[in-house]
Order: sequence, then structure tokens, then C-alpha cells
Amino acid sequence: MVRVTDEKRGGDYVYEALLDAGVDLLVGIPGTQTLPLDRTVVERDEMDYVMARHETAIPHVAWGYYESGGGVAATLTVPGPGDTNAMHGLKNAYDDCVPVFHVSADVNPEDRGKSPIHEIEADTFDNVVKENVTVESGLELPADMARGIEAAFEPPTGPVRFGVPSRILDESFHAPAAEVSPERTTWDADADIDAATALLADAERPVVYVGGGARRSPGGVEAIRGLVEDLDAPVAVSYKGKGVFPEDDPRFLGVTGSHIPPGAKRVLDRADVVLALGTNFDGITTANWSLPMGDRLIHVTLDPESVDVAYEADVAVLADVADAVESIRDGLEGADGWDGGTLASAVREEYREALDALGLFDDGHPLNTPGVLDAVRTATPDDAVVTTDVGGFRLWSKQVFEAYDPETYVTAGSWGGMGVGLPAAIGAAFANPEKPVVCLTGDGGLMMCIHELHTAAEYDLNVTVVVSNNADYGIISKSPKIDEYTEGHQFTWNSPEFVTVAEGFGCRGTHVESLDDLRDAVTDAVGRDGPDLIDVPVETDEPSAPEAAAYESTVELL
Repeated sequence: MVRVTDEKRGGDYVYEALLDAGVDLLVGIPGTQTLPLDRTVVERDEMDYVMARHETAIPHVAWGYYESGGGVAATLTVPGPGDTNAMHGLKNAYDDCVPVFHVSADVNPEDRGKSPIHEIEADTFDNVVKENVTVESGLELPADMARGIEAAFEPPTGPVRFGVPSRILDESFHAPAAEVSPERTTWDADADIDAATALLADAERPVVYVGGGARRSPGGVEAIRGLVEDLDAPVAVSYKGKGVFPEDDPRFLGVTGSHIPPGAKRVLDRADVVLALGTNFDGITTANWSLPMGDRLIHVTLDPESVDVAYEADVAVLADVADAVESIRDGLEGADGWDGGTLASAVREEYREALDALGLFDDGHPLNTPGVLDAVRTATPDDAVVTTDVGGFRLWSKQVFEAYDPETYVTAGSWGGMGVGLPAAIGAAFANPEKPVVCLTGDGGLMMCIHELHTAAEYDLNVTVVVSNNADYGIISKSPKIDEYTEGHQFTWNSPEFVTVAEGFGCRGTHVESLDDLRDAVTDAVGRDGPDLIDVPVETDEPSAPEAAAYESTVELL
């Protein structure tokens, strides 16, 4: 269907397409090329504009906004350096299936090849976004926007880059409205669902494994919790599956990866059927594909390219997680497996006792990361949004920091790039202005986006940044490979005065050295307006999460 539109600026076409797609937040940094669209944002009030301090943080803010329930956000940068700085966050969003509309105020077509400022080949971005749309003319702009927006929302969802020349953003012209019908494939999964149902009905030792696709599936959380109740099965989750199943449920086993509790690994090994929901079995969450997946594997996914790649499936179900799970529940009768609650609770108790025996929950200076995370969890309201950066502390957070809902625990998946935690917390704060937001970060990850403390202060956001400060890139220094290359070298430093830095940016800063003081500091911070940073010295030489999980499990597998 095509209709003639009134003449308007290219920036208005882009703005209105974003509005129609549900965008109410634009994150960017102004540049000469972006000014035509910046002008539109200023002149109109349907969309909030957040100015970050570095392009690296821009897509991380949009990612955190979406992951915490705020909906899809748009991002805006200059081409070249702005675009390439944003690539880290766009690839993170791509791997996590998070839709983001990234607008690059691109080089004008007539100037390409003449080395204008910030010129870069458009196909540079093909592998970091789901769709890379290059606009060649104003006449095509509405259709190009419609095509990219449809691609972003088509499962599996993902970010789209729009390269819109600055001249086209500035000019006024007529362009026809456009409707785009996406290419869509649906599969007849009935026979595979029947086969999966039969396997689960006969299973004596079923395990449910929850991936990020369950997070994306409308109704997936409720469907999975109902199925687990039907099966009374223990539940393991991937990094992106954390929060989909509540971790105060006795059937929760743990998060998979190199740091999985040994008892949970034994349960997966002994399972006669593993139902894997919405996962591609990436290397991080399977400890480079060494994680056992039971005697028989049912793999539910919307991505046919992930089937039989990392693990061979006995039954592959190409369907949305919630749809598949509800169909399985409809046909499931008489399932009678092991006692998932008793089994998983024993695994978690054994793990906690092992950490306790190492003194990792002890008070005293310096503290250990498990004790720090345990204290922060105690002081943080259950409905607060928690974001994590990436690093050695995050591996601990997977096991000892409980999550109860997917929108209250925001963490990166297989891309695993550092520097995401603070910008994500800023996005979460815009998405949830009535809730406290807590950012869990290491000192290394924080320093990669520490400038965004100024953004948090500028917008007076209710963000509490808890820094596990071990003066080290601990995830590297404690890597099993370190001795192969460096003979025990550690990548340590003399930490900056984070409290002083935070105060210089306009945030409150607190330094604590005991668990009681940490709990008090977090309680105070989440209970007041404005941003806080809490600096917590952590033992540099504490064991890593994988090292602490190297014990022999004696949990009885009934």
C-alpha cells in the first residue's frame, strides 16, 4: 500500500518511523553530521534524548533499557569513529537478540570515495548487527526504515543499523510511505513436540535447561515455571537464562559455565532427558562445550542454524519457547521423575558449604567477592534492577547473587565484553525511574566506561555502583592458562581513588571495608535519590569461581 506524503525533512521521516516503532528514548552524542536529526529531537517532545559521554556507552545504555523492561531504544552517532566505537555494544546486543535502532548520520553519497571526514565502508558493520541498511536516496528512506524496523522485530530479534546520509536528514522532500512484509518462516513442529512430550513423560531423571530464548519468548517465564512444577525437575540456566526461573525456588541448580557447582554438573551428567529451552549452547555457558547434557537432549529453538552444532539433539523443536512448552504441558501426563527440589537444594547447600569452608563469606579486610555479593543481595530490594559488568567477579555473581525475574537481572551473554555494567544501569534507571538500580562491577570493567558516572550525575539517576576492587584484571590473572604464558604474572595495578573520582563527576562516594558497613552503605544508597558509588576492596589473591568449584561433589543422586 502506497500513499503520497507531505513534504518534510529527512530527520522527520526517521523520527516518525522510530516513534511508530514504539521508541521513546534516543541515546546519542551530538556531532556535525547528526545535527539535522538532533534538531528534530529538540523541536519535538515525543522522545527523550539522553546524551552519553562516549559512543562506546551509547548502545550499552539502549541494551540495558530494553533488558530491564523499557522497550526498544534508538541510538545516534556520527559515522566512522562514532559508529566503530558503538560496534562493541551493537555486537553485544546482536548476540543477546536485543533490538536497537542505531542511526548513523552517514557520509553523503556524492562524497563517498573522496575521503570526507569520518568516511568508512558501510559493510564494516555487516557482522555486528542483524541488518545493515544503507539509505541511498530520500525517496527510499521510508521504505528503508520500514524494512530495518521489521527486521529488528522479527524473531530472533536484534539490532539494526541505519546509515542515513546527513544531507538526506537535513533536506525536505516528498517520499512515499511504505509497508514492508518480512520474509517469515514457520515450521510444523507438532510431530517433534509429540516426540519431546513422550521422552519427558517416560523420563526418570529430567532436567530443564533455560537459555536466553526463554527470556525473549512472550509468556516464556510463566510457561517454564509451570512445566517445572509439572515435572518437579531441577533447573539449570545459562547466563542469559538467569532470572527466568526464580533462584529462591528449591529446584534451582545453578548457572552453567566453568564455575557451575560440581553437584549441578553431576545432575546434568546423570539426567536421562535434558530439555534445553532457547539456547545456542555458546562456549561461555557450556565451559567450551564440556558440559554434559544428559543421555537424551530435546532442543527447543527458533534458530535452525544452532541445531546439532554444539550438541546433537535427539529431538529438535523449531518453535517459540512458550508455544513449545505449553504444547508439551498439554500432552504431558503421569510424569514421575526424581525429586527436583530435594536434589537441587542439596547441590546448592553443598556449594555454599564449600565456599564457606574456604572463608569466602568471612568478614574482615580485604573482603572476598562471594561475601561482598551476598551482602549486596541482602541489602538490595528484590524488585530492584541489578546490572553486571564482565569480569572475574561476574562469575561469582552467577552463583551467589540470586535473581528472581529476568527484567531485574541484566547481564551480557556470549559476547562477554567489559564496560557494559554502568551504561546498562543508566538505561535501566531510565526504564524504571521508580526503582533503585544497582550496578555490580569490577574495577577493571568500571574503568572502561567510568565517564558515564557523569551521565548518571547529570540526570540525577538512582544508580548505585558497587565496585569489587581487587586492583587486578582478575579474570586474566586467575585464568588456568596464565602459567602457560607468563609464569604466574598478574595484571595488577594501584587502584585509583574511586570515591574521589565519583565525587568529581558529581556522584556520592563511599569506601567500606567490612560486610556490615557494606550492607549499611547499600541500604542507604538505594533508599535515596541520585547516584552513589561504593568502593569495596577485595582480596586480589582470592580463588576464582572456577577454582572454588573444583571440589568433588558427594550429593546423592536419587
